[in-house]
Amino acid sequence: MRTPVLLAFALAACTIGDEASPPEDGDGDEVGDDGDATAGSGLTAADKNATGEGDHIAARVCPGGTTTFGIDISKWQGTINWTSVKNAGVVFAFVRVSDGVNTPDAKFASNWSGAKNAGIIRGAYQFFRPAQSVTAQADMMINALGGSYTPGDLPPVIDVEADGGLAPATVASRVRQWVDRVQGALGVTPIVYTGKYFWRDEVGSPASFAPNPLWIAQYTSLCPDLPAPWSKWTFWQYSDKGTVAGISGPVDVNKFNGTKADLLAFANGSMMPPPPPPPATSGCHSATLDRDVAEGVCVQAASDAKWYTCTGGMWVARSSSAGCASAFGFCSSATLGKNVAPRTCVQAASDQIWYQCDGKDWAKPVNTSTGMGPAGACSSLHAL
Repeated sequence: MRTPVLLAFALAACTIGDEASPPEDGDGDEVGDDGDATAGSGLTAADKNATGEGDHIAARVCPGGTTTFGIDISKWQGTINWTSVKNAGVVFAFVRVSDGVNTPDAKFASNWSGAKNAGIIRGAYQFFRPAQSVTAQADMMINALGGSYTPGDLPPVIDVEADGGLAPATVASRVRQWVDRVQGALGVTPIVYTGKYFWRDEVGSPASFAPNPLWIAQYTSLCPDLPAPWSKWTFWQYSDKGTVAGISGPVDVNKFNGTKADLLAFANGSMMPPPPPPPATSGCHSATLDRDVAEGVCVQAASDAKWYTCTGGMWVARSSSAGCASAFGFCSSATLGKNVAPRTCVQAASDQIWYQCDGKDWAKPVNTSTGMGPAGACSSLHAL
């Protein structure tokens, strides 16, 4: 539901069960280095709610068709009734092995066997601590899986959302060390779980991880916004507030990018074929305009006042609107004495009438009761 005034909010990053809640840091900084963290606990609100052009969007990638429902769990979900979970439509489940070296998950063994016994496709993940022994963490994962990969299980997951106070290049190097060690021992390519901004800012977006399947964490009603070097996602954690029969309290919920048959093939070592490239007219979603726009359209983003053009389904920065197929920019408001972004609604000092910036000029009418104008919902309202 949209309101006339643009609201900003942040989702709490935690997983809560019928035991105590896992640790989290309210301002989005990483959880303590000896915590008991789960998938999503270390990511910021920006990671989970990425929207818009510019720094706020690289490429929204929608599923190629059917998606398949699953969850990720840890000891924080308490005792799980796996039969009820299966009957609730859960097809796959990722089970936490540990938080780093120091905090093995006390319920891993029971959850690991419980998921399999219920006929749920299972996978294991580890909350990675780059400041701790990489070898010891990788070996914990390898040993938890019995020293070998079992066809029918999902590939192991490295959960990358803590930097341990290390530089991005160091974090990237240690993630690489874990991936190579686990892959060498199990013979399967590990999955990388992360958030867009964490991967970009704290890992440095290394291109060498492009072959690893991506599990993206982003809580949005839109399609997920991916970090480089990935152009597609395999799993998407889209909420930490799911409700599933058999589990007490909220649980992380996920989508697999494909059918159950695709998931079974993936779990048996066969990677899904990449989705077909989007057509040239795929367009982009503009948070500034609150609608989709066609290829070649330029928008001056409300987030940073810079110009971007929709190219190949992605927002690409540019210096001006020159050469754009169509352009939507800021409007000059004499009443406010400044330029304002598209969809801004202002009551003019000259005639007391409400107008809305439509990206090209001031338009009317504006219904202040509903907060709607010719260009859609007012992003903000400025009365006299």
